[in-house]
Amino acid sequence: MNIYTSNAEQQMVRTEKEFYTDYEAENKLIKVYAEEVRQEILGFGGALTEAAAYTYYRMSKEKQEKLTALYFGEQGNNYNFCRLHIQSCDFSLGNNSYVTDEADTELNSFSISQDEKYVIPYVKEALSKNPEIQFLGSPWSPPAFMKSNGEMNQGGRLLEEYYEPWAKVIVRYLKEYKKQGIEITRLTVQNEPKAVQKWDSCIFTAEEEKRFACDYLKKELIKQGLSEVKINIWDHNKERVYDRARASISGEEAYAAIDGVAFHWYSGDHFEALQLVRDRYPEKELLFSEGCAEYSKYRNPSQVSVAEHYAHDMIGNLNSGMNAYMDWNVILDSLGGPNHVNNFCDAPVMCDVENDEIEVKLSYYYIGHFSRFIKKGARRVVVSRYTDQLEVTAFVNPEGEKVVLVLNKTETSREFKLWDNDNICDLTICPHSIMTIVY
Repeated sequence: MNIYTSNAEQQMVRTEKEFYTDYEAENKLIKVYAEEVRQEILGFGGALTEAAAYTYYRMSKEKQEKLTALYFGEQGNNYNFCRLHIQSCDFSLGNNSYVTDEADTELNSFSISQDEKYVIPYVKEALSKNPEIQFLGSPWSPPAFMKSNGEMNQGGRLLEEYYEPWAKVIVRYLKEYKKQGIEITRLTVQNEPKAVQKWDSCIFTAEEEKRFACDYLKKELIKQGLSEVKINIWDHNKERVYDRARASISGEEAYAAIDGVAFHWYSGDHFEALQLVRDRYPEKELLFSEGCAEYSKYRNPSQVSVAEHYAHDMIGNLNSGMNAYMDWNVILDSLGGPNHVNNFCDAPVMCDVENDEIEVKLSYYYIGHFSRFIKKGARRVVVSRYTDQLEVTAFVNPEGEKVVLVLNKTETSREFKLWDNDNICDLTICPHSIMTIVY
């Protein structure tokens, strides 16, 4: 077996060990039950925001190539499932709408010209490294004239008379991106539909999300020949993920139109709520669509604490039924932006655009312990552990290779015996370390 270990002192260090047979082993076991198969894994990735793209194009060509390889190259984190924002978000250079003329019911003035400056070229760079990337598109706000508050920021609601026009704008966005060679296979109805933000935002109740998804968005997708595009609801924090799923995915029409539930991490673990969604809706996708270390909440967080936050949340979500994982901005500048309302945050890779320098943070490697080894089409399998001091998850890749991840957030080294059908391997994980075991 190959064992990869990362912590603050070393990253992705590979060692080798062998199994031996022990029919009597009882203590310090981490047991893999490969026959107990659970959800399929769709992929791992992050958000290709305008802020990330703009930062990318402010770096030298040499550093651009390095950045692309870090995330999308086979020797990097091998991202294959990424998020895009529809119109603008807070990590854009400013508010931007594809349509600004409220009299333009035929969308003759529709334009993605702002996206063509940075976002679309950046997405094409990613696709040049990995043509198999899947994309999720999420809107932060409809155009200002479609909303109750008359602006893209500060919440507001989508006015009743604009449900159909807004659905048409979203579907037109899909078609325009497809012309650019970028196929977006999934949508969310609205990013953070419960939050009134000082940046691009819009409020949807569970019933409003359901109605927009079923009566407008799905119907427009079918009308425009894009019926295969999947619709996800919620796209907000986990504390209400089950409540919103239960409220929105109610009735035969909603069950048919809504393909999954997206969620964020900002209100805490709530793994049990996620498991409730998985249990109630076993056929639906569960997509982690955003998480980051917000500078507004965490001042100068240690790299170890941020990296462990990522790994802890990923393990908990995966063990509760998650199918795909998307980090927030893949790269940002040294301030944690640009952000048009100064809502700065951390990213696994930061760029000093003035000095053309790249900082690869520990969180990048911790995410890579998942994304580099768990393949698209892998299935999670059940794993049991002898102690709550170690966090563990396990998978079988499509070709039969097994992947076990172990996280130690404690101050103490922990010994354990990896067990698979009476085959044993003695291992030790150092304090504040993550380990990926591949065999």
